Amino acid sequence: MSARILVIGLDAAEATLIEAWAAEGLMPTFAGLISGGAVYRLGNPMETLPGAIWPELVSGRSSGQAPLYYHPRQVRSGEAAYRPIEAAEVDAEDYYWVRASRAGRRVAVIDMPQTVASPDLNGIQLFEWGLHDRNFNIASAPPALLDDIRARYGDHPVPHCDRHKRQPEGYRALRDDLLAGAESKTRLLLDAMGREDWDLFSCCYGETHCVGHQFWHFRDDGHPWHEPDAPAEFREAVRDVYRRVDAGIGELIAAAGAGATVLVVASHGMGPYNGGPQLLPEVLVRLGLGSDGGHGTLASRALRKAQEVVHQAPRPLQPLLKTLARTGPVKGIQSAAGCLINPLESPKTRACVLRNNRCGAIRLNIRGREPFGRVEPGAEAAALTTEIRRELLALKDPATGEPIVARVTTATEAFGPDHHPDVPDIMVVFRTDLGVIEHCASARVGEVYVENYHPNIPRSGDHTIESRLWAFGPGITPGGGVHAGNVLDLAPTVLALLDVPIPPATDGRPLAGSEAWTRHPALQPAGTSSV
Repeated sequence: MSARILVIGLDAAEATLIEAWAAEGLMPTFAGLISGGAVYRLGNPMETLPGAIWPELVSGRSSGQAPLYYHPRQVRSGEAAYRPIEAAEVDAEDYYWVRASRAGRRVAVIDMPQTVASPDLNGIQLFEWGLHDRNFNIASAPPALLDDIRARYGDHPVPHCDRHKRQPEGYRALRDDLLAGAESKTRLLLDAMGREDWDLFSCCYGETHCVGHQFWHFRDDGHPWHEPDAPAEFREAVRDVYRRVDAGIGELIAAAGAGATVLVVASHGMGPYNGGPQLLPEVLVRLGLGSDGGHGTLASRALRKAQEVVHQAPRPLQPLLKTLARTGPVKGIQSAAGCLINPLESPKTRACVLRNNRCGAIRLNIRGREPFGRVEPGAEAAALTTEIRRELLALKDPATGEPIVARVTTATEAFGPDHHPDVPDIMVVFRTDLGVIEHCASARVGEVYVENYHPNIPRSGDHTIESRLWAFGPGITPGGGVHAGNVLDLAPTVLALLDVPIPPATDGRPLAGSEAWTRHPALQPAGTSSV
Protein backbone atom coordinates (compact mmCIF):
# COMPACT_ATOMS: atom_id res chain seq x y z
CA MET A 1 0.00 0.00 0.00
CA SER A 2 1.16 3.56 -0.59
CA ALA A 3 0.39 7.26 -0.52
CA ARG A 4 0.46 9.51 -3.57
CA ILE A 5 0.89 12.67 -1.47
CA LEU A 6 2.36 12.33 2.03
CA VAL A 7 2.11 15.35 4.36
CA ILE A 8 3.88 15.07 7.71
CA GLY A 9 3.54 17.83 10.29
CA LEU A 10 6.06 18.47 13.06
CA ASP A 11 4.30 20.50 15.71
CA ALA A 12 6.51 23.31 17.05
CA ALA A 13 9.78 21.68 15.98
CA GLU A 14 12.67 24.14 15.73
CA ALA A 15 13.81 24.00 12.10
CA THR A 16 17.25 25.45 12.81
CA LEU A 17 17.98 22.55 15.16
CA ILE A 18 16.70 20.02 12.64
CA GLU A 19 18.93 21.46 9.94
CA ALA A 20 21.98 21.59 12.21
CA TRP A 21 21.53 18.02 13.43
CA ALA A 22 20.89 16.84 9.87
CA ALA A 23 24.19 18.43 8.81
CA GLU A 24 25.95 16.61 11.67
CA GLY A 25 24.55 13.27 10.51
CA LEU A 26 22.27 12.88 13.53
CA MET A 27 19.02 13.09 11.53
CA PRO A 28 19.63 11.14 8.31
CA THR A 29 16.08 11.35 7.03
CA PHE A 30 16.16 15.13 7.10
CA ALA A 31 19.64 15.14 5.60
CA GLY A 32 18.16 13.30 2.62
CA LEU A 33 15.16 15.62 2.42
CA ILE A 34 17.41 18.69 2.43
CA SER A 35 19.94 17.41 -0.09
CA GLY A 36 17.45 15.71 -2.38
CA GLY A 37 14.53 18.13 -2.35
CA ALA A 38 13.42 21.74 -2.05
CA VAL A 39 13.48 23.75 1.19
CA TYR A 40 11.10 26.64 1.92
CA ARG A 41 11.28 29.10 4.76
CA LEU A 42 7.66 29.98 5.45
CA GLY A 43 6.21 33.27 6.57
CA ASN A 44 3.66 32.86 9.34
CA PRO A 45 1.41 34.64 11.86
CA MET A 46 3.84 34.21 14.76
CA GLU A 47 4.11 37.98 15.30
CA THR A 48 0.40 38.68 14.97
CA LEU A 49 -1.77 35.68 15.96
CA PRO A 50 0.60 32.81 16.84
CA GLY A 51 -2.18 30.42 17.80
CA ALA A 52 -3.53 30.58 14.26
CA ILE A 53 -0.54 28.72 12.81
CA TRP A 54 -2.28 25.37 12.35
CA PRO A 55 -5.62 26.76 11.13
CA GLU A 56 -3.67 28.69 8.48
CA LEU A 57 -1.59 25.66 7.50
CA VAL A 58 -4.52 23.33 6.98
CA SER A 59 -6.88 25.78 5.29
CA GLY A 60 -4.79 28.32 3.36
CA ARG A 61 -6.99 31.06 4.82
CA SER A 62 -5.61 34.01 6.77
CA SER A 63 -6.47 34.30 10.45
CA GLY A 64 -7.56 37.83 9.68
CA GLN A 65 -10.52 36.34 7.83
CA ALA A 66 -11.07 33.12 9.80
CA PRO A 67 -9.99 34.11 13.33
CA LEU A 68 -9.15 30.94 15.27
CA TYR A 69 -6.16 32.17 17.23
CA TYR A 70 -6.53 31.07 20.87
CA HIS A 71 -8.69 27.97 21.10
CA PRO A 72 -8.83 27.65 24.93
CA ARG A 73 -9.97 31.21 25.73
CA GLN A 74 -11.11 33.53 22.98
CA VAL A 75 -13.55 36.46 22.76
CA ARG A 76 -16.21 36.56 20.06
CA SER A 77 -17.76 39.82 18.85
CA GLY A 78 -21.04 40.42 20.62
CA GLU A 79 -19.88 38.51 23.71
CA ALA A 80 -18.13 39.76 26.83
CA ALA A 81 -16.71 36.54 28.30
CA TYR A 82 -13.68 34.55 27.28
CA ARG A 83 -14.63 31.03 26.27
CA PRO A 84 -13.19 28.04 24.42
CA ILE A 85 -13.77 27.69 20.68
CA GLU A 86 -16.38 25.01 20.13
CA ALA A 87 -15.95 22.35 17.47
CA ALA A 88 -19.27 23.42 15.89
CA GLU A 89 -17.76 26.87 15.23
CA VAL A 90 -14.97 25.46 13.07
CA ASP A 91 -15.63 24.98 9.36
CA ALA A 92 -13.97 21.70 8.41
CA GLU A 93 -14.83 22.29 4.75
CA ASP A 94 -11.81 24.64 4.61
CA TYR A 95 -9.29 21.84 5.27
CA TYR A 96 -7.28 20.72 2.25
CA TRP A 97 -8.07 17.06 2.90
CA VAL A 98 -11.81 17.76 2.98
CA ARG A 99 -11.61 19.60 -0.33
CA ALA A 100 -9.63 16.69 -1.74
CA SER A 101 -12.22 14.26 -0.43
CA ARG A 102 -15.07 16.23 -1.99
CA ALA A 103 -13.20 15.95 -5.31
CA GLY A 104 -13.17 12.17 -5.02
CA ARG A 105 -9.69 11.66 -3.58
CA ARG A 106 -9.14 8.98 -0.96
CA VAL A 107 -7.67 10.55 2.18
CA ALA A 108 -6.33 9.61 5.61
CA VAL A 109 -5.98 12.30 8.29
CA ILE A 110 -4.34 11.49 11.61
CA ASP A 111 -3.72 13.90 14.49
CA MET A 112 -3.61 17.18 12.61
CA PRO A 113 -3.63 19.83 15.38
CA GLN A 114 -6.65 21.99 16.18
CA THR A 115 -8.91 20.35 13.61
CA VAL A 116 -12.36 18.77 13.76
CA ALA A 117 -14.11 15.96 11.96
CA SER A 118 -15.83 16.37 8.63
CA PRO A 119 -18.95 14.31 7.93
CA ASP A 120 -18.92 11.91 5.02
CA LEU A 121 -15.17 12.14 4.44
CA ASN A 122 -13.89 9.83 1.75
CA GLY A 123 -11.37 8.17 4.06
CA ILE A 124 -10.45 7.99 7.74
CA GLN A 125 -9.93 10.62 10.44
CA LEU A 126 -8.30 10.49 13.89
CA PHE A 127 -8.15 13.49 16.21
CA GLU A 128 -6.08 14.35 19.30
CA TRP A 129 -4.75 10.88 20.06
CA GLY A 130 -1.22 12.16 20.58
CA LEU A 131 -0.99 15.95 20.39
CA HIS A 132 0.19 18.76 22.64
CA ASP A 133 -2.97 20.82 22.11
CA ARG A 134 -6.17 18.92 22.82
CA ASN A 135 -8.90 21.46 22.31
CA PHE A 136 -11.80 19.22 21.45
CA ASN A 137 -12.01 15.44 21.97
CA ILE A 138 -10.11 12.29 21.12
CA ALA A 139 -12.26 10.88 18.35
CA SER A 140 -12.22 9.11 15.01
CA ALA A 141 -14.33 8.59 11.94
CA PRO A 142 -15.39 5.92 11.61
CA PRO A 143 -15.72 5.56 15.42
CA ALA A 144 -14.48 1.97 15.28
CA LEU A 145 -11.07 3.26 14.14
CA LEU A 146 -10.33 4.71 17.59
CA ASP A 147 -11.41 1.47 19.26
CA ASP A 148 -9.05 -0.45 16.99
CA ILE A 149 -6.16 1.95 17.66
CA ARG A 150 -6.65 1.75 21.41
CA ALA A 151 -6.77 -2.03 21.25
CA ARG A 152 -3.47 -2.11 19.33
CA TYR A 153 -1.57 0.86 20.80
CA GLY A 154 -3.49 2.06 23.85
CA ASP A 155 -3.68 5.78 24.59
CA HIS A 156 -0.75 8.09 24.03
CA PRO A 157 1.49 8.00 27.14
CA VAL A 158 1.53 11.82 27.49
CA PRO A 159 -1.99 13.21 27.97
CA HIS A 160 -0.62 16.52 29.31
CA CYS A 161 3.05 17.52 29.40
CA ASP A 162 2.90 20.18 32.17
CA ARG A 163 2.56 17.74 35.09
CA HIS A 164 6.23 17.03 35.88
CA LYS A 165 6.40 19.62 38.73
CA ARG A 166 10.03 20.39 37.80
CA GLN A 167 11.17 17.26 39.63
CA PRO A 168 13.80 14.83 38.23
CA GLU A 169 11.44 11.87 38.38
CA GLY A 170 8.79 13.88 36.53
CA TYR A 171 11.19 14.96 33.78
CA ARG A 172 12.53 11.41 33.42
CA ALA A 173 9.06 9.93 33.06
CA LEU A 174 8.06 12.63 30.56
CA ARG A 175 11.16 12.09 28.42
CA ASP A 176 10.63 8.34 28.33
CA ASP A 177 6.94 8.74 27.54
CA LEU A 178 7.61 11.18 24.70
CA LEU A 179 10.07 8.75 23.12
CA ALA A 180 7.59 5.92 23.53
CA GLY A 181 4.79 8.10 22.18
CA ALA A 182 6.76 8.98 19.05
CA GLU A 183 7.46 5.31 18.46
CA SER A 184 3.80 4.40 18.94
CA LYS A 185 2.75 7.21 16.61
CA THR A 186 5.03 5.83 13.90
CA ARG A 187 3.63 2.31 14.32
CA LEU A 188 0.07 3.65 14.26
CA LEU A 189 0.73 5.68 11.11
CA LEU A 190 2.36 2.77 9.30
CA ASP A 191 -0.62 0.61 10.23
CA ALA A 192 -3.05 3.20 8.82
CA MET A 193 -1.03 3.75 5.66
CA GLY A 194 -0.86 0.03 5.01
CA ARG A 195 -4.61 -0.42 4.99
CA GLU A 196 -5.04 0.76 1.40
CA ASP A 197 -3.68 3.04 -1.31
CA TRP A 198 -4.19 6.69 -0.43
CA ASP A 199 -4.28 9.73 -2.67
CA LEU A 200 -3.45 11.84 0.39
CA PHE A 201 -2.04 10.76 3.75
CA SER A 202 -1.74 13.64 6.24
CA CYS A 203 -0.43 13.26 9.79
CA CYS A 204 1.46 15.02 12.57
CA TYR A 205 3.90 14.31 15.40
CA GLY A 206 3.12 16.26 18.58
CA GLU A 207 6.04 15.05 20.69
CA THR A 208 8.32 17.75 19.27
CA HIS A 209 6.03 20.39 20.77
CA CYS A 210 6.02 18.97 24.30
CA VAL A 211 9.74 18.26 24.54
CA GLY A 212 10.59 21.81 23.49
CA HIS A 213 8.33 23.43 26.05
CA GLN A 214 9.56 21.32 28.95
CA PHE A 215 13.24 20.53 28.30
CA TRP A 216 14.55 23.70 26.65
CA HIS A 217 16.44 24.94 29.70
CA PHE A 218 18.47 21.74 29.93
CA ARG A 219 20.09 22.42 26.53
CA ASP A 220 20.24 26.24 26.72
CA ASP A 221 23.10 27.39 28.95
CA GLY A 222 21.79 30.96 28.86
CA HIS A 223 18.45 30.04 30.37
CA PRO A 224 17.87 31.06 34.03
CA TRP A 225 16.77 27.50 34.85
CA HIS A 226 19.79 25.89 33.20
CA GLU A 227 21.44 23.09 35.19
CA PRO A 228 24.95 22.38 33.84
CA ASP A 229 25.17 19.20 35.91
CA ALA A 230 21.78 17.85 34.82
CA PRO A 231 21.72 14.24 33.59
CA ALA A 232 22.64 13.78 29.93
CA GLU A 233 19.22 12.27 29.26
CA PHE A 234 17.68 15.65 30.16
CA ARG A 235 20.25 17.75 28.31
CA GLU A 236 19.76 15.72 25.15
CA ALA A 237 16.01 15.13 25.45
CA VAL A 238 15.11 17.55 22.65
CA ARG A 239 17.65 15.98 20.31
CA ASP A 240 16.62 12.44 21.24
CA VAL A 241 12.93 13.05 20.57
CA TYR A 242 13.72 14.78 17.28
CA ARG A 243 15.89 11.82 16.25
CA ARG A 244 13.14 9.34 17.12
CA VAL A 245 10.74 11.33 14.94
CA ASP A 246 13.35 11.53 12.16
CA ALA A 247 13.54 7.72 12.12
CA GLY A 248 9.76 7.48 12.02
CA ILE A 249 9.53 9.85 9.09
CA GLY A 250 12.05 7.74 7.23
CA GLU A 251 9.83 4.68 7.69
CA LEU A 252 6.76 6.57 6.52
CA ILE A 253 8.50 7.82 3.39
CA ALA A 254 9.63 4.29 2.57
CA ALA A 255 6.13 2.93 3.12
CA ALA A 256 4.58 5.64 0.93
CA GLY A 257 6.50 4.33 -2.07
CA ALA A 258 9.04 5.65 -4.54
CA GLY A 259 6.45 7.64 -6.47
CA ALA A 260 5.18 9.63 -3.47
CA THR A 261 5.50 13.37 -3.14
CA VAL A 262 6.52 14.13 0.44
CA LEU A 263 5.84 17.42 2.22
CA VAL A 264 7.27 17.72 5.73
CA VAL A 265 6.32 20.92 7.51
CA ALA A 266 7.64 22.31 10.80
CA SER A 267 4.74 24.49 11.86
CA HIS A 268 6.63 26.91 14.11
CA GLY A 269 9.76 26.73 16.20
CA MET A 270 10.94 26.59 19.79
CA GLY A 271 13.34 28.69 21.82
CA PRO A 272 13.61 30.27 25.29
CA TYR A 273 10.46 31.42 27.04
CA ASN A 274 11.19 35.15 27.30
CA GLY A 275 7.79 36.52 28.25
CA GLY A 276 6.46 40.08 28.04
CA PRO A 277 2.72 39.59 27.43
CA GLN A 278 2.13 38.79 31.11
CA LEU A 279 2.94 42.45 31.93
CA LEU A 280 0.12 43.88 29.83
CA PRO A 281 -2.89 43.40 32.18
CA GLU A 282 -1.17 45.43 34.89
CA VAL A 283 0.05 48.01 32.37
CA LEU A 284 -3.51 48.63 31.13
CA VAL A 285 -4.73 48.98 34.72
CA ARG A 286 -1.99 51.56 35.40
CA LEU A 287 -3.04 53.45 32.25
CA GLY A 288 -6.58 53.71 33.60
CA LEU A 289 -8.08 51.57 30.83
CA GLY A 290 -9.58 48.90 33.11
CA SER A 291 -12.78 49.12 35.09
CA ASP A 292 -11.23 50.69 38.18
CA GLY A 293 -9.82 53.95 36.83
CA GLY A 294 -6.21 52.92 37.44
CA HIS A 295 -6.26 51.80 41.08
CA GLY A 296 -6.57 48.03 40.80
CA THR A 297 -2.94 47.01 41.16
CA LEU A 298 -3.24 44.95 44.32
CA ALA A 299 -6.57 43.50 43.25
CA SER A 300 -5.23 42.44 39.86
CA ARG A 301 -2.31 40.70 41.56
CA ALA A 302 -4.74 38.96 43.89
CA LEU A 303 -6.77 37.85 40.88
CA ARG A 304 -3.66 36.43 39.28
CA LYS A 305 -2.90 34.43 42.41
CA ALA A 306 -6.51 33.21 42.55
CA GLN A 307 -6.25 32.00 38.97
CA GLU A 308 -3.09 30.08 39.87
CA VAL A 309 -4.92 28.42 42.77
CA VAL A 310 -7.65 27.31 40.38
CA HIS A 311 -5.11 25.81 37.97
CA GLN A 312 -3.30 23.98 40.78
CA ALA A 313 -6.48 22.49 42.24
CA PRO A 314 -7.36 18.85 41.43
CA ARG A 315 -8.67 18.71 37.87
CA PRO A 316 -12.20 17.53 38.88
CA LEU A 317 -12.59 20.65 41.07
CA GLN A 318 -11.40 23.20 38.52
CA PRO A 319 -14.72 23.69 36.65
CA LEU A 320 -16.54 24.37 39.95
CA LEU A 321 -13.92 26.87 41.11
CA LYS A 322 -14.01 28.67 37.76
CA THR A 323 -17.80 28.92 37.92
CA LEU A 324 -17.67 30.35 41.44
CA ALA A 325 -15.11 32.93 40.33
CA ARG A 326 -17.46 34.21 37.61
CA THR A 327 -20.66 34.39 39.63
CA GLY A 328 -22.15 35.70 42.84
CA PRO A 329 -20.27 37.61 45.56
CA VAL A 330 -16.83 36.79 44.15
CA LYS A 331 -17.67 38.49 40.88
CA GLY A 332 -19.01 41.51 42.79
CA ILE A 333 -15.70 41.88 44.65
CA GLN A 334 -13.79 41.58 41.38
CA SER A 335 -15.95 44.24 39.74
CA ALA A 336 -15.50 46.69 42.61
CA ALA A 337 -11.75 46.16 42.54
CA GLY A 338 -11.53 46.53 38.78
CA CYS A 339 -10.08 43.09 38.08
CA LEU A 340 -12.87 41.11 36.47
CA ILE A 341 -11.89 37.77 34.97
CA ASN A 342 -13.80 38.98 31.92
CA PRO A 343 -13.05 42.75 31.83
CA LEU A 344 -15.39 43.36 28.90
CA GLU A 345 -18.28 42.67 31.27
CA SER A 346 -17.76 46.14 32.74
CA PRO A 347 -18.89 49.32 30.94
CA LYS A 348 -15.97 51.07 32.66
CA THR A 349 -13.40 49.03 30.75
CA ARG A 350 -11.86 50.84 27.79
CA ALA A 351 -9.41 48.13 26.73
CA CYS A 352 -8.49 44.66 27.94
CA VAL A 353 -5.83 42.04 27.28
CA LEU A 354 -6.56 38.88 25.30
CA ARG A 355 -4.53 35.68 25.49
CA ASN A 356 -2.37 35.38 22.38
CA ASN A 357 0.50 33.03 23.17
CA ARG A 358 3.91 34.65 22.53
CA CYS A 359 2.44 38.02 21.45
CA GLY A 360 0.41 40.51 23.41
CA ALA A 361 -3.12 41.26 22.23
CA ILE A 362 -5.53 44.01 23.23
CA ARG A 363 -9.21 44.49 22.45
CA LEU A 364 -10.95 47.83 22.76
CA ASN A 365 -14.36 47.87 24.41
CA ILE A 366 -16.11 49.26 21.33
CA ARG A 367 -19.68 50.49 21.62
CA GLY A 368 -21.93 48.52 19.28
CA ARG A 369 -19.48 45.62 18.99
CA GLU A 370 -19.22 44.64 22.66
CA PRO A 371 -22.25 44.15 24.96
CA PHE A 372 -20.98 46.78 27.44
CA GLY A 373 -19.14 48.99 24.96
CA ARG A 374 -17.46 52.14 26.27
CA VAL A 375 -15.32 53.44 23.38
CA GLU A 376 -16.98 55.05 20.37
CA PRO A 377 -15.86 53.59 17.04
CA GLY A 378 -14.07 55.95 14.69
CA ALA A 379 -12.13 58.90 16.04
CA GLU A 380 -12.26 57.93 19.72
CA ALA A 381 -11.12 54.37 19.03
CA ALA A 382 -8.33 55.65 16.76
CA ALA A 383 -7.13 58.10 19.42
CA LEU A 384 -7.14 55.37 22.08
CA THR A 385 -5.18 53.06 19.78
CA THR A 386 -2.58 55.79 19.23
CA GLU A 387 -2.35 56.37 22.99
CA ILE A 388 -1.89 52.66 23.74
CA ARG A 389 0.75 52.28 21.04
CA ARG A 390 2.68 55.28 22.37
CA GLU A 391 2.60 54.03 25.96
CA LEU A 392 3.61 50.48 25.06
CA LEU A 393 6.56 51.67 23.00
CA ALA A 394 7.61 53.78 25.99
CA LEU A 395 7.98 50.73 28.25
CA LYS A 396 11.60 50.05 29.19
CA ASP A 397 13.61 47.57 31.19
CA PRO A 398 14.25 49.41 34.48
CA ALA A 399 17.72 47.85 34.81
CA THR A 400 19.08 48.72 31.36
CA GLY A 401 16.79 51.43 30.02
CA GLU A 402 16.22 49.33 26.87
CA PRO A 403 12.75 49.40 25.27
CA ILE A 404 11.07 46.01 25.73
CA VAL A 405 8.50 46.27 22.91
CA ALA A 406 9.70 45.65 19.37
CA ARG A 407 6.54 46.82 17.62
CA VAL A 408 2.82 47.40 17.98
CA THR A 409 0.52 46.45 15.10
CA THR A 410 -3.16 47.12 14.58
CA ALA A 411 -5.58 44.63 13.03
CA THR A 412 -6.03 46.89 10.01
CA GLU A 413 -2.28 47.13 9.49
CA ALA A 414 -1.87 43.36 9.78
CA PHE A 415 -4.95 42.13 7.92
CA GLY A 416 -6.41 45.07 5.99
CA PRO A 417 -9.55 47.13 6.56
CA ASP A 418 -11.91 44.20 5.91
CA HIS A 419 -10.53 41.95 8.64
CA HIS A 420 -12.84 39.86 10.80
CA PRO A 421 -14.13 41.74 13.89
CA ASP A 422 -13.09 38.90 16.23
CA VAL A 423 -9.35 39.51 15.82
CA PRO A 424 -7.59 41.65 18.47
CA ASP A 425 -7.48 45.37 17.75
CA ILE A 426 -3.83 45.67 18.76
CA MET A 427 -1.00 43.10 18.73
CA VAL A 428 2.27 43.55 20.60
CA VAL A 429 5.62 41.93 19.79
CA PHE A 430 8.15 41.90 22.62
CA ARG A 431 11.88 41.80 22.07
CA THR A 432 13.56 38.41 22.25
CA ASP A 433 17.14 39.65 22.68
CA LEU A 434 16.81 40.87 26.27
CA GLY A 435 16.43 37.56 28.04
CA VAL A 436 13.46 36.96 30.31
CA ILE A 437 11.20 40.03 30.52
CA GLU A 438 9.53 40.38 33.93
CA HIS A 439 9.94 44.11 34.64
CA CYS A 440 8.93 47.23 32.79
CA ALA A 441 8.70 50.92 33.61
CA SER A 442 7.67 54.22 32.10
CA ALA A 443 6.90 57.73 33.33
CA ARG A 444 3.16 57.12 33.22
CA VAL A 445 2.96 53.47 34.23
CA GLY A 446 5.64 53.44 36.91
CA GLU A 447 7.45 50.16 37.54
CA VAL A 448 5.68 46.85 37.00
CA TYR A 449 6.91 43.38 37.91
CA VAL A 450 5.07 40.21 36.91
CA GLU A 451 6.82 36.85 37.00
CA ASN A 452 6.94 35.00 33.69
CA TYR A 453 6.83 31.41 34.98
CA HIS A 454 4.05 29.68 36.89
CA PRO A 455 3.83 26.32 38.65
CA ASN A 456 0.74 25.33 36.68
CA ILE A 457 2.54 25.87 33.34
CA PRO A 458 6.22 25.13 34.12
CA ARG A 459 7.61 25.68 30.63
CA SER A 460 11.09 26.88 29.81
CA GLY A 461 10.63 26.85 26.02
CA ASP A 462 8.35 28.99 23.91
CA HIS A 463 7.68 29.41 20.21
CA THR A 464 9.89 31.06 17.62
CA ILE A 465 9.05 32.42 14.18
CA GLU A 466 10.79 29.61 12.28
CA SER A 467 8.48 27.66 9.94
CA ARG A 468 9.84 25.32 7.31
CA LEU A 469 8.69 23.08 4.47
CA TRP A 470 10.84 20.30 3.05
CA ALA A 471 9.48 18.98 -0.26
CA PHE A 472 10.78 15.78 -1.80
CA GLY A 473 9.67 13.51 -4.61
CA PRO A 474 9.59 12.83 -8.34
CA GLY A 475 10.31 15.90 -10.41
CA ILE A 476 11.18 18.21 -7.51
CA THR A 477 14.49 19.87 -8.30
CA PRO A 478 17.02 19.46 -5.44
CA GLY A 479 19.00 22.38 -4.10
CA GLY A 480 18.60 25.93 -5.25
CA GLY A 481 19.01 27.38 -1.77
CA VAL A 482 16.15 28.18 0.58
CA HIS A 483 13.00 29.32 -1.20
CA ALA A 484 10.41 31.73 0.19
CA GLY A 485 6.83 30.76 0.97
CA ASN A 486 4.12 31.10 3.58
CA VAL A 487 2.26 28.68 5.82
CA LEU A 488 -0.84 29.69 3.86
CA ASP A 489 0.71 28.01 0.81
CA LEU A 490 0.64 24.44 2.13
CA ALA A 491 -3.08 23.83 1.51
CA PRO A 492 -3.19 25.13 -2.08
CA THR A 493 0.06 23.26 -2.82
CA VAL A 494 -1.50 19.97 -1.77
CA LEU A 495 -4.64 20.70 -3.79
CA ALA A 496 -2.58 21.57 -6.87
CA LEU A 497 -0.65 18.31 -6.60
CA LEU A 498 -3.93 16.39 -6.39
CA ASP A 499 -5.40 18.33 -9.33
CA VAL A 500 -8.17 19.66 -7.10
CA PRO A 501 -9.56 23.18 -7.71
CA ILE A 502 -8.31 25.83 -5.28
CA PRO A 503 -11.17 27.88 -3.79
CA PRO A 504 -11.18 31.62 -4.63
CA ALA A 505 -11.20 32.51 -0.91
CA THR A 506 -7.80 30.84 -0.40
CA ASP A 507 -5.16 33.37 0.66
CA GLY A 508 -2.13 31.20 -0.11
CA ARG A 509 -0.66 30.19 -3.46
CA PRO A 510 0.57 26.81 -4.72
CA LEU A 511 4.30 26.46 -4.20
CA ALA A 512 4.02 23.73 -6.81
CA GLY A 513 4.17 26.44 -9.48
CA SER A 514 7.61 27.65 -8.40
CA GLU A 515 10.93 26.88 -10.06
CA ALA A 516 11.70 23.91 -7.83
CA TRP A 517 8.54 22.15 -8.95
CA THR A 518 8.50 22.73 -12.72
CA ARG A 519 9.43 19.12 -13.44
CA HIS A 520 6.82 17.57 -11.13
CA PRO A 521 4.77 14.99 -13.07
CA ALA A 522 1.50 16.12 -11.52
CA LEU A 523 1.98 19.54 -13.08
CA GLN A 524 2.87 18.43 -16.60
CA PRO A 525 0.31 18.82 -19.40
CA ALA A 526 -1.15 15.55 -20.66
CA GLY A 527 1.32 13.67 -22.84
CA THR A 528 4.34 15.71 -21.65
CA SER A 529 7.36 13.91 -20.28
CA SER A 530 8.64 14.98 -16.87
CA VAL A 531 12.18 13.87 -17.71
